[in-house]
Amino acid sequence: MIRFLIVACTLLAANSYNLNAPSSRAQFIKTCAAVTPAFLLTPPLPANAEDLPQYLRTANANTELLTDCDLPRDYVRSYLQYRLIMQTSFDYLQFKVKPLLKNPETWPQIVGSFSSENARAGQGSGGTYFDRNIVNPFRIIGLSAPPDLEGLRETERDYDVSVTKLGKLISGRGGDSPVEVTKADVKGVMEEYDRGEKLLNTWVKILNDSLPVKELQAPGPGYKRSEKVRYEAERSEANRY
Repeated sequence: MIRFLIVACTLLAANSYNLNAPSSRAQFIKTCAAVTPAFLLTPPLPANAEDLPQYLRTANANTELLTDCDLPRDYVRSYLQYRLIMQTSFDYLQFKVKPLLKNPETWPQIVGSFSSENARAGQGSGGTYFDRNIVNPFRIIGLSAPPDLEGLRETERDYDVSVTKLGKLISGRGGDSPVEVTKADVKGVMEEYDRGEKLLNTWVKILNDSLPVKELQAPGPGYKRSEKVRYEAERSEANRY
């Protein structure tokens, strides 16, 4: 449904402008921002007062970002389409995955995120949670990025390797599994998680440095988003069904 709305809004704006003219391209992007539903472009309200300044600074970010004519149009659109998906996925890593990885008894609670939905249903291979919500958005944004941002593609490929390895390290282990898990195993899991986290920070820094606003936050020490925001988002999504 969301994808349909994005396409519909884009087509509505495109019908009104000659996209071969630079001035029309700028106006086209402004129109897309105007007709796109606010919930697609606006991050959730902060749960803590200390978060509020960051969200207030985001209020004018869309206009500043969208009217920057030096950025490729597809790059801007891809970023806007996926930024909320990426940010909530970083919340998931920070507030759920990382704490549960520290204890082998809780590995089974998150191992499904590293498995394909189709594979779990016996339908062959398919994308994992991290493929759908981090790796694929990274790839799409990287493909539309300016040529001097090749680091986005390189980091995306490295993260794909890292998160795949992390899934293999915990698969079939922990919880009620008879396979023994040693302290060295747990250390290896956390080291791989930390490696992936550093790659996410590298990717986000490259992205943010290329944009007129720096609103995307990578997981790690000093993460400013609230766990309550993630909880409320999950509850809202669950209530839809």
